[in-house]
Amino acid sequence: MRRLAILVMGLICLVAFNSCGTTSVVPPVTRELAQKSATGPTRVDLATLREGRTVFVSRCIECHTLPAVSSHSAQEWPRLIDEMAGRANLKPAEREAVLAYILAVHAQ
Repeated sequence: MRRLAILVMGLICLVAFNSCGTTSVVPPVTRELAQKSATGPTRVDLATLREGRTVFVSRCIECHTLPAVSSHSAQEWPRLIDEMAGRANLKPAEREAVLAYILAVHAQ
């Protein structure tokens, strides 16, 4: 029984420490980001950016660690998201929101 309790505590700590590091590469949606996106060529609203970040953080982590947005070019991201959207069972609106969020952060 004691071994099980130690194992459970160890797993909880591992998950807690791991999750802290994964969101550090995912910038928050700020007013500045939303303002730039609302006036940019593809005009994205605050709600879409928030949804995109939420989906990116919650769904992409199911299969792999989150990549830094700067790890790929703005031209590469649409193809990469298309490839992963099927695996992650993303709805078209979720896919578009993730792409909008990533491109908005990448443009900063």
